[in-house]
Amino acid sequence: MMQFECKECDKSFDTQRGLHMHIKKHDMLLGDYYVKNYPRFDKLTKNPIEFKNAKQYFSRDFNTTRTMNLWFEKAPRDEVKKYILEKFKKRIENKHLKHAPSSLYLKTGDWPTLDVIKKLFGGYNAFCGQIGVTPAYGDNICKEFFEDYSDQEVWIDTRENKPLGFEKSYVIKLDFGDYTLPPKNYTHTHAERKSFQDFAATVTNGYARFVREIERCKSLGCFLFIVVEDNYNNIYKTNSAAYKKFNMGFVFSRMRSIEAQFSDCCQFVFSGSREDSEELIPKILCCGKKLWKVDLQYFWEKELEKNGLDRRKPETLQEVQGNKPRSTFQRRLHRRRRS
Repeated sequence: MMQFECKECDKSFDTQRGLHMHIKKHDMLLGDYYVKNYPRFDKLTKNPIEFKNAKQYFSRDFNTTRTMNLWFEKAPRDEVKKYILEKFKKRIENKHLKHAPSSLYLKTGDWPTLDVIKKLFGGYNAFCGQIGVTPAYGDNICKEFFEDYSDQEVWIDTRENKPLGFEKSYVIKLDFGDYTLPPKNYTHTHAERKSFQDFAATVTNGYARFVREIERCKSLGCFLFIVVEDNYNNIYKTNSAAYKKFNMGFVFSRMRSIEAQFSDCCQFVFSGSREDSEELIPKILCCGKKLWKVDLQYFWEKELEKNGLDRRKPETLQEVQGNKPRSTFQRRLHRRRRS
């Protein structure tokens, strides 16, 4: 059995929790204990690693994602490659991942980005070969994705509260998801539209129900794309402006957990805006199985950047913020003026 030894008095404990309870007897904060006895420093700035909890303290080599990316640029190429290989192998093993994660998983989990890996190793598939795993989504985007599908008929679930506007649509009860194609063109592919608030609430408070929906999708041999109608690069700004704010660390942790468990039947995509969702969802439904193993978030972001759409102000920011005053005093005053 693993023992946890107190560095202040050499007393041993069977659990880390027992050690942490004991540290209080030395009149020390947990962070002070670890910083004193296990000093760790940011690889770029050489500043002490900030302590939040023991797991975080020993797993991080940088205080921020920014310093990590700067170190990737400035450090010797071979040193960076060795670091990334070792870090990936360790993280995949510790998290029991069956596949190398998607670009969205990497960005939200303080991993090296897909672009960094491609630059250093020539490609994500080549990199995954070196660490002995296959990527969750390793296929290239198909040429059919770039065709125009605006004239395709889309079936919309009766429970969809704010249906997107398509040239041809038909409202019908679906087993799961909000959108799919009619039987004559059916690709076993469904899309679920989410506003930012809906997405955050679904993967946190509604986590168990949503997992059951994905399991139902998997049992029928289908694939579900969860399309969030917001720009990922603005997601923290959207959350800070929202009437109800979420712990984004927890939101993305739950999202990554879903991806890790169900990468064979679901994928998350931040479309950019509601208007972009109207363009993206028919592409998803029509291309179908050709996109199941494609890192769609990565390729869609490149498409947005190419067309300059990522600079457009997302509608979701206005939608979640509305005209509601932020402070309690302002809300009361707002109500009085309306009455």
